[in-house]
Amino acid sequence: MSVTMLDLNGDQATYNPEPPPPLPRIWIGFVLAFACLVTEIFAVAGGAVEGTQGAESFAVLSVLVTIICWIYWLFCVHRFHRILNQIAPYVGGQSTYPITPGRAVGRHFIPFFNLFWVFKWPLEISRFVRENSPVSMMSGGVLGLFLLLGLLLARLEGFLGFCCLFSVGLYISTKLRRLVAEHERVRMAAETFT
Repeated sequence: MSVTMLDLNGDQATYNPEPPPPLPRIWIGFVLAFACLVTEIFAVAGGAVEGTQGAESFAVLSVLVTIICWIYWLFCVHRFHRILNQIAPYVGGQSTYPITPGRAVGRHFIPFFNLFWVFKWPLEISRFVRENSPVSMMSGGVLGLFLLLGLLLARLEGFLGFCCLFSVGLYISTKLRRLVAEHERVRMAAETFT
């Protein structure tokens, strides 16, 4: 990766001089998934005993924890794309990474398209990482398959689904950590020469 490179149109491509934001803490997602499991267990156990109000409160708590898990997952997706937009080469003041953070999250809410989207954005991340760094990364299609499995499982059994989603997030985060380290090495070298 070079500090600047020449675009075919004659525009100079540069990198953002600011350090990228920190990667999301994926362990929080696993803690939330475990909390989802605990609330589901108590909701089911409380439902087995007829006439208890605790079962209803644990069912409501289970739904709230599930919503928090979804929100944190979408936060992680947003942060991944925000980092990639910031470390991608800029041409004409625009990032060359094709997916904005808002679009990455927003397209998860489009019915039926979201089934395609969980394959599209991992493909773009995988392609970008392979083309712009020495970091090796598995196919985005495989990541998308695990994401689809996680999304479907999360609707049936929250704990397993969210563990699958956050496992993919952990893998992506690990690869992006290496990519960011490479980017920072180049950025620091560029500051030394300017």
